[in-house]
Amino acid sequence: MKFTPNEQKILNRIQRDIPFTEFPFGSMADETGIPAGEFLETVRKLKSEGVVRNISGIFNASSLGYKSCLAALAVDAERTERAAAIISSHPGVSHNYLRGHWFNIWFTLALPEEKSLNDAVRDIAEGAGAAEHIIFRTVKLFKIGVHFAIGDEGEDSVFSGAPSRAFAPAESRRLTIGEKEAVRLLQFDLPLEERPFRSLLTLRGGRINETMLLDLGNSFKEKGMMRRYSAVLRHRKAGYSANAMTVWNPGALDEDGIARTFGAVRNISHLYLRDAAPGKWDHPLFAMVHAKSDEELDGIIESLKKDSGIGDCLVLKTLREFKKERVIYFSPEFEEWETGKWKKKND
Repeated sequence: MKFTPNEQKILNRIQRDIPFTEFPFGSMADETGIPAGEFLETVRKLKSEGVVRNISGIFNASSLGYKSCLAALAVDAERTERAAAIISSHPGVSHNYLRGHWFNIWFTLALPEEKSLNDAVRDIAEGAGAAEHIIFRTVKLFKIGVHFAIGDEGEDSVFSGAPSRAFAPAESRRLTIGEKEAVRLLQFDLPLEERPFRSLLTLRGGRINETMLLDLGNSFKEKGMMRRYSAVLRHRKAGYSANAMTVWNPGALDEDGIARTFGAVRNISHLYLRDAAPGKWDHPLFAMVHAKSDEELDGIIESLKKDSGIGDCLVLKTLREFKKERVIYFSPEFEEWETGKWKKKND
């Protein structure tokens, strides 16, 4: 899609962060020099056209008392539809994709810390009829969060919303009732209104007031409990039609070398070291790469091979997106899954 100069400014601005103020769209309009009414109407237009997916918070699962992993299943081609439906029905699954590999269904899973990731993935794999499965736990998170540079105005902006360094997630602690309520609310898509947080409270039956919600939102960001509160774009609509999950065997390349070589590439949105599974999976470095064309994508990957000196790399392109949405932490649906009620929904 082609965007006007003001649309480019707005898309680049709302991806960076949405301020926790009473009139956030007005504040961002002032920053960009765009009239407040035009700014908000443009965001509404871009949302209706499917360019803007949603505006909500991205939380550190561990700081909320949750743990997470990436998992891969090997499922026969004729069973993928049913398997994907079972996987996507789990409330802790946020992303679920079909990729070109023997391990063809990949998903992320978050669970309350008292639950077992091994048991949950095993149950999902059995229900999906998988021949084999692998669980990848994070050893080191270097980079997460994507900012798609839109147009000439965004070409010099930082592509990824997080620094290229190892993360130290906020420590888990018991949240107050008010904090849990704020987390619940800030996971919902923000209404596109002049005073959106007040509208959010009304729409979602909020049990705290606007001032408390805004204060807690800022506190979550300051403490590292929330990675970002911003707009997420549909990458194809934003002009980034090619992407692939690349996996690497780093060999002698240490963590500093990974951060320096891979973290500096703005087209990489997610960069992790994960557990290897010797004999089943020998590529523990995961880098999600986005590009505007297949040719650009291939060029970025070739440059990474050259710069890193790593030749052992797999390129797992996305064949289909089954699910992409935020986990609703503290949702009663987690208990429904545990008690088997989810099966009735999918029979």
